[in-house]
Amino acid sequence: MARRLRVAAGDNVRDLPDHEALVRSIRRWESGRIASLSERYRLLFCRAFGMSEGNLFHQDDRGSETVATVASPRPPTGCHDLEAMASFRGADRQVGGGHLYATVLGYLERDVAPRLFGGSDGAATFVAAAAFTEMAGWMAHDAGQDDLAGHHFARALDLAGIGGDRQLEAHILGSMSYLSRHLGKGGDAVRLARRGSTMLAESRRAAPAMEARLLGMAARGFAELGEPDECSRLLAKAENTLQREPAIVSPWAGPYDQGTLALDAARSMVVLRQLSAARRQVEQAIALRSTNRATRSRALGQLVLANILLETGELDEACVVMRKVIEETQALSSMVVTRQLAEVRGRLEAYRGEEIVVDFLAVLDQTLRERRWLYQWGGSRREPGGPALRA
Repeated sequence: MARRLRVAAGDNVRDLPDHEALVRSIRRWESGRIASLSERYRLLFCRAFGMSEGNLFHQDDRGSETVATVASPRPPTGCHDLEAMASFRGADRQVGGGHLYATVLGYLERDVAPRLFGGSDGAATFVAAAAFTEMAGWMAHDAGQDDLAGHHFARALDLAGIGGDRQLEAHILGSMSYLSRHLGKGGDAVRLARRGSTMLAESRRAAPAMEARLLGMAARGFAELGEPDECSRLLAKAENTLQREPAIVSPWAGPYDQGTLALDAARSMVVLRQLSAARRQVEQAIALRSTNRATRSRALGQLVLANILLETGELDEACVVMRKVIEETQALSSMVVTRQLAEVRGRLEAYRGEEIVVDFLAVLDQTLRERRWLYQWGGSRREPGGPALRA
């Protein structure tokens, strides 16, 4: 936490006490010996977690100031499910799924599961359960637990089917397609994406962003299968689809925009060894995320760019980009980002004779040691594979 606060302080970091003194202050506050934080430290905590003051802080029964959870927002009891979903999504972009997994499972168990049996909301509760279970799957994937992610996605698809939200089912099939491609199963990725597109068409409700996402997933599957023509055709179709007028879609489906499509296109082109086109696409994706630098999406784009720069022999530029990733993700708990940092580190071994690479490897190795040591599932006592809505 002390390290995160220093990053949040930015140019004013010199005004903070030394590391050990800051750690002691945090411990005193966490134990309750400090009843409340100054406005300055409240602001730093909010910056560190990418959350508003109202969401992060509340007063307990004694009037002492506490944090709802030291990694993610905990929606208040009675909070509408859609508001809770928006809160989780906002925090996830900033701090990563590793911090949020246990919190989302807790919300499922505490706020959603009891309503599945005996509640008055009927199908709507099953739809909410499906959406939060799919979200848990993405957080499991972000924490490096792909088997568990697949289980969550499958369960979410079942729940969405019971709830009757065909658009959400199509969205979940897109998530399953992504995971299949990530695991090297290009054929399964294409099949699942096409199944989602069919289901979306059968819903008879226009959903351009969701349709574009499914086309993008199918395109990435064809890239894995070594079929550049079909990949290019689907990416172009996704681009045209995304430009159509937005429509009213299921509020539970996650967002998909031009920046995400550009990143999907870049990754596909890297697989197909179309590096010039891939660079143009990934630079567009990064630029579209420039308004908020401390996000997982931007970091993943930068990592794609770093790999392209290494492929083209631009070592100095690659190291500069990697340093930005390290600086901008210090408060992000994402095993996906950490693993990709490690993969780039392995590729840098071939350039150990270069001075800039030697200097950067020292920084990168220290970063990887810290993140692997600090990383714990969900930042909580909750073990992977908790029982919430699992078969």
